[in-house]
Amino acid sequence: MSERCEQTRVAIVLGDDREPAAVEHLATCGQCRSEVATWQRLGTALAAARPPAPPAGLAARVSGAAMPLLAANARRARAARRALWRTVGRAVAAALLPLPLLLLLDGYVVHTIYGTLRAVLPDALSLYFVVNYVTLLAVLLTFAYGAIPLLAERQARLQREEIYG
Repeated sequence: MSERCEQTRVAIVLGDDREPAAVEHLATCGQCRSEVATWQRLGTALAAARPPAPPAGLAARVSGAAMPLLAANARRARAARRALWRTVGRAVAAALLPLPLLLLLDGYVVHTIYGTLRAVLPDALSLYFVVNYVTLLAVLLTFAYGAIPLLAERQARLQREEIYG
C-alpha cells in the first residue's frame, strides 16, 4: 500500500472521492477500486455517529484533580516573577548609583570642551559641536541604561534554567 493509496482512502472516507487525484488513482489501482464501497460505508457510518456525552461529574472530577497542580504552578510563577523583579530592580539600582557622578563628569567635560572650542572657533560652530556631542552622550546613555533590564532578565532566565533544567 502506497501513500497515494492512503490519501485516496482518506479522501473516500471524507466523501472527496470525486477529487481529481483520487479519481486518477482509482483508475490505476485495482486494490483501492475494489475497496471503494467499504470505505464509503465507513465514511457514512462515521459521519452519522455522534460522540458520546461525557459522564456526569466529569468536569468536577477533572477540575478537582487539576486544582492542586494549577495552584502549585501559579505559586511557582508568582515566585519567579518576584525573583525576576528583584533581580531587575537590583541591576537597575546598581546601575543608577554612579549615574549622578557620571552626569557631573560629563557636564564638566562638555563645559570644558565648549570653553576650549569657543577660544578657537566661532560661538555658533562651537555650540553645534557641543550639542552634537551631548546628543551622542544622551543616545549612548539611553542605550546602555535601556539594556540593563533586558540583560538582567536574561541573566535571571539563564539562572532559572540552570536550576530547573
